[in-house]
Amino acid sequence: MRWLITSAALAYVFWAISQHEIWRGSVWLDVLLHPSHPVLMAFVIVGMPVNVGIEVLKWHALTGGNMKPWRESIREVLVGSMFGMITPNRTGDAIARVTLLPKSEQKAGARAWAYGAWAQSLWTLTFGMLAFFILCFKPQWTWGHSLDKPLFIPVGIFGMLLTIGWWALPRLITVQRFRIFQRWFAELGEPLSSEQRIKQIAWSGLRYIVFTLQFFLALKAWGMESTGPLLAAIPLVYLGNMLIPSAALAELGIREALMVAWIQPDDLLLPHLITATFFIWLINLCVPALAGGVIQLMHRDD
Repeated sequence: MRWLITSAALAYVFWAISQHEIWRGSVWLDVLLHPSHPVLMAFVIVGMPVNVGIEVLKWHALTGGNMKPWRESIREVLVGSMFGMITPNRTGDAIARVTLLPKSEQKAGARAWAYGAWAQSLWTLTFGMLAFFILCFKPQWTWGHSLDKPLFIPVGIFGMLLTIGWWALPRLITVQRFRIFQRWFAELGEPLSSEQRIKQIAWSGLRYIVFTLQFFLALKAWGMESTGPLLAAIPLVYLGNMLIPSAALAELGIREALMVAWIQPDDLLLPHLITATFFIWLINLCVPALAGGVIQLMHRDD
């Protein structure tokens, strides 16, 4: 059964990648194969194992006792990334990681995944809202369009309150009024210590910087010249990915649409923008997912 499920998931990921329009047009493929700055593309590729490595560190810190081999944490993260690709909001990532743990550790594993996801989304929300505020006060960074001022106030207030609430979430669930959350977390084992939470937040912040820098370097590699506007637009794209429910395989279309809508490139730059967005999606999501599928097929049950 494991072979059947894994093979089906791998085949679907391969099929979805092959359907992208970039393979069908000679102009798009030529742009992909000839970046303006190949050295920057190399840095993007190097960032992928760093990105995955930080996620493994996060996961191992929460699920790995002194006796757990690192290879098991690597397998769990990569296999989780494969199933996260084909499920809404990457729910398959959580299910796969937890399922691969020993039964006695699965409840604690569910808690670990929840804390890790919370810490990562914390930075996505924080930097996304920070970029929103910056662009509201930097109209020259908005590629010829500006945010609607009447809309800015309610969206800004809501985003600020949401960000503050998200940072305070671990403390909020311990308040007596939220007993249903207390019971649920109690079933998942002992809560994280302050030191563990701080480490998860710190590693998640570092990971956010890595994949944001990758995206920025990919855009630069394919000829996007601006700097400040790109650094502001990228967090908004990641925030949009988080807020729009979708499977990771559908995120590419969302990323492309958000980048095109915000940057509004001319016809000459459009292939370069789409190519850079496709490449970072391929490197950061598809390659680890495919590696996870291969590892799962090669794994021998004890």
